[in-house]
Amino acid sequence: MQLRQFLQRKAGQVRAVIRQRRRCLGILLLLNGGLWGMPALYMAVFTPPSPTIELPNLDTLKQAKYDIYVVNWGFHTALILEQPQGWRLGPTNHAQARYVEYGWGDKRFFMLSDTSIPTTLAAGVLPTASVMYLRGRETLPQPQYARQLYHRQITPQQLHSLLRSLEQSFQRTTNGERVAPYPQVPRFAGQFYPGREYYVIWSDCNAWTVRQLQAINVAQAYFPVILSEQVGPSLTGFELIKGAK
Repeated sequence: MQLRQFLQRKAGQVRAVIRQRRRCLGILLLLNGGLWGMPALYMAVFTPPSPTIELPNLDTLKQAKYDIYVVNWGFHTALILEQPQGWRLGPTNHAQARYVEYGWGDKRFFMLSDTSIPTTLAAGVLPTASVMYLRGRETLPQPQYARQLYHRQITPQQLHSLLRSLEQSFQRTTNGERVAPYPQVPRFAGQFYPGREYYVIWSDCNAWTVRQLQAINVAQAYFPVILSEQVGPSLTGFELIKGAK
């Protein structure tokens, strides 16, 4: 009789522990859903739709192949594209550059170089304002500045599609033009423009880089991309021309 009572008491204690742990797990799942689900819902509702972009016709691309580069600056990655002859997609201070660098990121962290704890936490868990960085280049980045530089060639069709997608990352006026750039920022040779999409840690600059390339079938990510070191292994058909593997 005493043994039965002892076993019943122990079984009751075990059930109580299981109920407590289930409640804790439920709270964690609720918090996790709020952490990821609420920002995703906010972004889905308030992100402006992709605008219609007017680019020069595809038949103006006369080359059989065009060069494309992916540059890893450290925490941040960007795309450098060979600009078709006669096009003017570079920033206002270098519209007809040989190469155009496109980058995207959090407005305060990227453009203002604000790495304070409040800004970092906000960029990590909250949908924050983004910027597009646009720089015209006549030469490629120097080895001492770029951590890694990858290269491949793409078809005119791929380049045209990629440029359309990149241009959709800018905020646009009702006339379809890019919204005017912000005042020139010291330390940056290019110009910053208001971005269309919101920034959050699971949709950061490195995820953006890979998404752009996935759309033209030159990248494939099997896991969520957050860190710049994840970009290189996600590339398809690229050659590492600068930096360590």
